[in-house]
Amino acid sequence: MTFILDFAEIGKEDVERCGGKGANLGELARAGIRVPPGFSIVADALPYVLEAASLTEEIAGIAAGLDFDDPNAVEAETARIRSLIAAAPVPVDLETEIVDAYRALSGDGETFVAVRSSVAIADSDISSFPGMMDTYHYVLGERDVLERIRECWASLWTARAAFARHAQGFAHERGLISPVVQVMIDADTAGVLFTANPVSRKTTEMVVEANWGIGESVVSGVARTDFFTLDKTTLTVAERRIGQKTMMITVDREHGSGRTEREVPPELQTQATLSEAQLIELAAAGVKIQQHFGFEPDVEWAYSDGVLYILQARRIRTLEPGQLETSTKGA
Repeated sequence: MTFILDFAEIGKEDVERCGGKGANLGELARAGIRVPPGFSIVADALPYVLEAASLTEEIAGIAAGLDFDDPNAVEAETARIRSLIAAAPVPVDLETEIVDAYRALSGDGETFVAVRSSVAIADSDISSFPGMMDTYHYVLGERDVLERIRECWASLWTARAAFARHAQGFAHERGLISPVVQVMIDADTAGVLFTANPVSRKTTEMVVEANWGIGESVVSGVARTDFFTLDKTTLTVAERRIGQKTMMITVDREHGSGRTEREVPPELQTQATLSEAQLIELAAAGVKIQQHFGFEPDVEWAYSDGVLYILQARRIRTLEPGQLETSTKGA
């Protein structure tokens, strides 16, 4: 069995094989959007690992005994499951596939990659659990890649994810995870773009938040950012708020891999992270993605050496059908 799919082989119909993130990245790449090269490890890989390690029944037994009226017990028991998965040996055939795919992606094996969780719920339209699974940045070398993939699989069993499945009435065995491995973009500036305002729900305006370094500081909300709104029709900037940016996330050069927080250089703290031309380019990419998918997306992006990369696109969660405001009434 083949457990690895290159983005060029994946489309939006592959959610249950590659999770929402992987399916959307493949769809974007096939649509000609500039996405960092990468591959997905299909959702069947984790059950294969667990069966080979004789862990399937043990984990199912722990899951069946979870008492969601006792949060501390759930924390402890899901931690047990994560430990079992993180320590499970990867079968030789699967490990060989992963290593070969990483070598093809990295050339000499010295290229940083990101290992990102991509999830879905079988037989449902759920294809993301934002903030509940783990992502690893600046991963370097075959051993580190394999370790982070195991940890990514294990994150299917964070307490947050287990509580979310329980709250929505989904059996835990329906949870799927398909790690994504892709070339790491060492971003000069990065952030998120919403093709509709997620607060006011206006589809006539776009919202951008940005910071120096990789976009984790923006997505996690741990740093002050720049904030822009743009008119979707004209792509002109309607509002610009330049924040006092004091913290950024970038490669941990002291340890040679991984990410770290560091202070933004003083000369950049009050400087705009995006030029007018970059905002227009980013907005135009957002419109193209919206038109391709047919829904209003939340887009993660990065600029490196002046080149725009799209890192993820998913439906804006705050925009439910029938709730969109398409005019400026009440603005």
